[in-house]
Amino acid sequence: MKGLTADRVPLANDISRKSKLGSLSNHGACINIAQVLGLYGEMGEESLNSLSKIRQKPVELKKNQQVFSVCEGRADIFVIKEGWASLSHATNSRGQDVCNIFMPGDIIGMRESFFESRDIIIFPITNCELIKVSGDHLHALCKENEEVRKAITSYVMVNDNITIERLRSCTHHRSVERVAHFLLEVYARFKFKGLLEGNVFDFPVTQETVGELLGMTSVHVSRCMTALEQKKFIRKTRSSVKLLKPEEMAKNTGFDSDFIYGHICLG
Repeated sequence: MKGLTADRVPLANDISRKSKLGSLSNHGACINIAQVLGLYGEMGEESLNSLSKIRQKPVELKKNQQVFSVCEGRADIFVIKEGWASLSHATNSRGQDVCNIFMPGDIIGMRESFFESRDIIIFPITNCELIKVSGDHLHALCKENEEVRKAITSYVMVNDNITIERLRSCTHHRSVERVAHFLLEVYARFKFKGLLEGNVFDFPVTQETVGELLGMTSVHVSRCMTALEQKKFIRKTRSSVKLLKPEEMAKNTGFDSDFIYGHICLG
């Protein structure tokens, strides 16, 4: 692999600097809106208690069930406790284009909730357990609580940074490096939340979805995965990926988690 070389390529070690904010290491047991936002900004007990009192409702989605759509007024917000899902913005001209994927500990619809009448379509990649959070109630709390407001801003910033980095990779790298960069992104997202020990992570995302995100065909994604395996950078099974040389992959792709999480780590 050839590509951009970064002088400094922080991954898991630098991400761990934010440990004072806690983690979601108990996985689904403690994943809720308060715990997730607590990763993105310092919050006291009063703020966490206020978040826990917001109207919330458990939602289950089955893999490949009919698309779940939210529309009319302010979009609802969903915290993923278990499973993976993709997000699309429905338009008459483009249909349903996948614009992002979400894993345990992510919040779907946070950015979209700031816009009126913005349709979001959630499609479960696996069976999912979600928590539906009232967007109106969360926004009301955001206006009166500075800690919650800063955490929400930080969460939106992180997800925008992820999108910007993915776009930069797609415009500057060849296809194999795009896929490697995307795998490092997923790895860093797991590490940040404290949901991963070692270099093996769940990856149930289809090649079609990866292709949608990276501007490639599913066949091309498959070839890139094979190339990364042949170069001994990854080992892939049907539903997981092991990064064998994450630091070398990061140097070859210019991936740097500080571009995504630096403002939190240094906060």
